[in-house]
Amino acid sequence: MKSKVFKIFSCQDFRSDAYIVGGWIRDLLLSKKTKDLDIAVSSDAEKYAVRLSKAAGGRLVVLDDANRIYRIVLKDDPDLTQVDVSRFKGRNIFEDLSNRDFTVNAMALPLRNALDKSSIIDPFKGRKDLSKKAIRMVSRKVFKADPLRLLRAFRLASELGFQIEPKTIRDIKNSRRLIKKASGERVRYELVRILGNKDTAFWTESLEKSGLLDEIFPEIARMKRSARRFYYHPKGLWQHSIETLKSIERILRDLGKHFPKNAGEVIEHLEENLSADLKRKDFLKLLALFHDCAKPDCASRVGSRMRFLGHEKKGAAILSNILKRTKFSNSEQRISRILIENHMRPISLSQAKILTPRACYRIFREIGENIPELLILAMADWHSYKRLKTHDPKKLKKQEAVLRELMSRYYENEKMESLPKLVDGNVIMKHFRLRPGPVIGRLIEAVREAHAIGRIKDRKQAIALCERQLTRLKKKYRIS
Repeated sequence: MKSKVFKIFSCQDFRSDAYIVGGWIRDLLLSKKTKDLDIAVSSDAEKYAVRLSKAAGGRLVVLDDANRIYRIVLKDDPDLTQVDVSRFKGRNIFEDLSNRDFTVNAMALPLRNALDKSSIIDPFKGRKDLSKKAIRMVSRKVFKADPLRLLRAFRLASELGFQIEPKTIRDIKNSRRLIKKASGERVRYELVRILGNKDTAFWTESLEKSGLLDEIFPEIARMKRSARRFYYHPKGLWQHSIETLKSIERILRDLGKHFPKNAGEVIEHLEENLSADLKRKDFLKLLALFHDCAKPDCASRVGSRMRFLGHEKKGAAILSNILKRTKFSNSEQRISRILIENHMRPISLSQAKILTPRACYRIFREIGENIPELLILAMADWHSYKRLKTHDPKKLKKQEAVLRELMSRYYENEKMESLPKLVDGNVIMKHFRLRPGPVIGRLIEAVREAHAIGRIKDRKQAIALCERQLTRLKKKYRIS
């Protein structure tokens, strides 16, 4: 290992009664690379962290003042990005390990024997659980000591491809209400990590079976209680939500099949980060779960059929509140509102006889860069019904064709947007001797739309269009 930190550990001053603990050892035994290191020391953690930070040329951050945990952010280290330093939780390293969460994280390695696997201290048989691919609590007090561990069990299992052993699952079920004591920021961190793993639908169902999901999201409990006869899926709205999530994951695994013309552009877009730890494609999974969350509030019978009028707008408000509660960013809340409020629009476009350039332009303008997510969400929503007897393959094929066409036109429109403007506000005001005002904005938008859909191609045609538009607007805005 080329890490500067491990070279520093070779010095006696840093090796005395100090241990590597936690996930780094777990990943070492699994032959996985990790760039985070945790050090537990018997003495003053702050002094140790200050000395280590200076020796490694890192930046020292107080991570948790109350519990005296310090982080050293490293620069230009080939193997590590950060080192966290804390004092023993107990009188010695054995007591410290007994206060940790799961056996696979409750191992230690003395710095004097760093990288020597035979020196690993393993009082709770973490190595055995690694070989069994099991997540097992260290003791029955772990969840009371830190309720977030209830959720972390599922996050670890999903990341490692492990199973949570039966006694631990039983304790999670019995302790599930404690999760409400965990902060929204910490809950969000674990949820985002689960969303970023493969088979999110499976782990979502596992969380639901444990009762933990209903405690985090009481809105889901309401979705599950909704009368099944109101919905097309045999088990009601919650089944539809899970099936939509499963469909999202199937589509994401094979975008080349579903959007062959634009797969590369869509993949690049979905890999973008909305925040430091959340990609667009993973946020989409969360939206799939809640896209119809307001249907129980909006259910009404119109003639012989059930209708859910207004569920898009109300659902957007409900989800926005959920995201605010669990500390998702303002930008993430805004995107969720746009997508949930508009998730029915693609089906309206698919029912039209002709997909007009104007209809495409207007949805692109209003949804903006979130169009790929909207179209994938719509496709997943429709795919969720594929297993039902009422499924109509011909209708779905037509709907899919419209979505592919929309995706193709969206990226063509993106290229058009990058073209030089035919006219701007100054040109319009000068040519028609107008003052600044709402009319100028309307004229610019009319030109932009006509250019995007191919009705005009040069400045002369743009000026002529503005002249026609002005005739209609003069009366409304009392322009002399």
